[in-house]
Amino acid sequence: MEKARLELKRQIFHIVIGILMLLFMVFFQRRIVLITLLSILIVGILFSLTSIRKRVPIVSFLLDKMGRCADEKFPGKGFLFFIAGCLLTFKIFSHDIALASIAVLTFGDSVSTLVGSFKNGLGKKYRAEPFNKYKAVYGTIIGIIVSFPIACIFISPLYAAAAAAAGMLAEAISLKLGEQEADDNLIIPLAAGTACYILRMFLKA
Repeated sequence: MEKARLELKRQIFHIVIGILMLLFMVFFQRRIVLITLLSILIVGILFSLTSIRKRVPIVSFLLDKMGRCADEKFPGKGFLFFIAGCLLTFKIFSHDIALASIAVLTFGDSVSTLVGSFKNGLGKKYRAEPFNKYKAVYGTIIGIIVSFPIACIFISPLYAAAAAAAGMLAEAISLKLGEQEADDNLIIPLAAGTACYILRMFLKA
């Protein structure tokens, strides 16, 4: 029960940060957004490294309340990869595609994770490769359903469907960077943005 409560808190925080990120990207110039995200990432990494050896006001409190055991060697890993994923997506893709991709990350990933934490049928895990055995089948489906209409705010329904499907499938597939599992917060927006970009290029050809 405590674990489920912690996961719920983490995903609410994930959604709140994502919404703030989207608003920031909508109302501020591209250059300001990129500089701000890069600054947050650098400062975040410094705080993360510092918190390994000693407690950092506010930062250590948040890590205590919402950190996962897997983050002990890399405190705040999820948040830092979230910022990195948003930074790369906003830098690589056009404004509308970037916003839609980050919307998929914000809402699709959170819903998928929460559904996967259920112990009933909704939490049924993938069994066959290349899918990640820790991810839930229905989590992927519901993640697509939830993120699709939100992505439609920024791009047309056809592109939104591509972004939602690609982002959630990337979240479900087991991808590794060397020996480490690739972080969802980095993979999802890049996969969503790439799908939109390729589809747009194909339709314009």
